[in-house]
Amino acid sequence: MHETGKLYRGIDPGALPATVNTSYKWGFASKNSGDGEAIRSTREAVGAATYGRKVRDDDDGSPEPSSSRPSGSRVIGPAMPTAADMTLAKEMNAEQEAELRKYKRKREKLEAKERMEEMVGPKPVGKEGMLEKKRAKRENDRAFREKGDDGLEMDETTLLGGGDSFQAQIARRDAAKTRFESKRSEESSAVQERATARREKEKATMDMFQQLAKQRFG
Repeated sequence: MHETGKLYRGIDPGALPATVNTSYKWGFASKNSGDGEAIRSTREAVGAATYGRKVRDDDDGSPEPSSSRPSGSRVIGPAMPTAADMTLAKEMNAEQEAELRKYKRKREKLEAKERMEEMVGPKPVGKEGMLEKKRAKRENDRAFREKGDDGLEMDETTLLGGGDSFQAQIARRDAAKTRFESKRSEESSAVQERATARREKEKATMDMFQQLAKQRFG
């Protein structure tokens, strides 16, 4: 795990001893401690500028603990679904359930039709259906013709207009007609009387105006 972290983040050259970075032995490397201190300071400055860390003398190059991770970093994991995602999922489920119910109803109707056809046979369609209707009509007409006058039972009194019931109907009809004509005559007379009275009133008014005109203008 440590080695993988180094490969991913990059190896800070300042975190390794100088002898690890190169196998060449400089002749002046051990001449005095002042040069060594300057080299160490330079390495720390380069490490801080490049990797954001300070190189310590006891640094063995191992990665820093998780507590030293930058505050802005976050662990990446599976995200929670948003409200829009949940609404979309509910709508899709509702549509699927509606389609399933529609398919079930259609299937039930088809099965009921198949059961009915098994019981009574398939219903004729197209040309065969039209021929079946014509055959049924011909059979009905033939049955009516064969029946003839047997189904029409009337006595001579009814046919010739005799009998008390028939005479009573004639009398009721004549009485109703008489009442209607009398009522219409009365209404007509009333209308005529109102019209006559209106004309007489208008004539009297005109006569009065004529008399006034003569008296005023001579």
